[in-house]
Amino acid sequence: MSCTAVLRQSGGSIILSIPKAIASTLAVEAGSIVELMVEGRTLTVSPARRSLADRLAASPATPSAWNRDEAWLEDEPAGRESL
Repeated sequence: MSCTAVLRQSGGSIILSIPKAIASTLAVEAGSIVELMVEGRTLTVSPARRSLADRLAASPATPSAWNRDEAWLEDEPAGRESL
């Protein structure tokens, strides 16, 4: 997949917007950490490989901040399951 993009300035940084189709292909979203690599005049962007310790440090520490959907716990049985 290939496309062109216009670079923008924000403060002291130059910003490159990634089209949704490319972000989906890379499995990244706003807030994702990516690795930038330059070889000659070629810029490569790839999802960063983070360690388990880094992932745990970035996750919410308390269950109340996990934002889980627990409404299903109140649902009635829908089939032949027995609880």
